[in-house]
Amino acid sequence: MNPIRLAGLALLAAAASCSDSTSPLPQFFELQAARSRWHAQNLHTYAVVVQHSCFCGNVNPLYTVVVNDEVAGVLDLQTNQSLDPKSSQSVDDLFDFIQRAIDQHADVIRVEFDPTKGFPTSIDYDGSAGIADDEVSFRITDVHPITPPT
Repeated sequence: MNPIRLAGLALLAAAASCSDSTSPLPQFFELQAARSRWHAQNLHTYAVVVQHSCFCGNVNPLYTVVVNDEVAGVLDLQTNQSLDPKSSQSVDDLFDFIQRAIDQHADVIRVEFDPTKGFPTSIDYDGSAGIADDEVSFRITDVHPITPPT
């Protein structure tokens, strides 16, 4: 076997067997598997309830309408007010948030995924333990296909 290929395989095996709980590798593989389950559904138009918990604006549950993978509308479920589509996220936006947190070595990134559909059901994030008020949590529920609005 080619010595360079052998060295590469040895490095990959060493990284994969790393038991360091701060290693992003297990999180990366879990994220990729969940994203694959999500994309296998071929669901591009759907509704989802997203709730943020943070030192930020709205922390009410948000009924989020996603059309062709873009947030098209947001309704605050406590006030019944329509909000700017930028106030919520699609499932793909949440996957991207998780990926950025892994890539940037966030101090805390705990994620639970729906075992069947793959979407994240909860995300707990703290970018840096030394910085106040950068923590955020997401709770994601009631993901279901919808007929696109006309």
